Amino acid sequence: MGVIDVSTHKNERRGNPPFQFRLDPELRELMEQAQQQDGDESLAAWIKRILRKELQSRGLEPKN
Repeated sequence: MGVIDVSTHKNERRGNPPFQFRLDPELRELMEQAQQQDGDESLAAWIKRILRKELQSRGLEPKN
């Protein structure tokens, strides 16, 4: 299984801690395909966008 670090250099400079989790290779491959189809710059950016969208659908608005 691969480990994904969803932090970016910009976030590290702001002091946001990285968040890591394990993915099986098949799931990661599918996520990378979706990221490319959606045109996101990186897998981390895709994950953050998807998570924000899910939070918004639940009525939870991230501050940034």
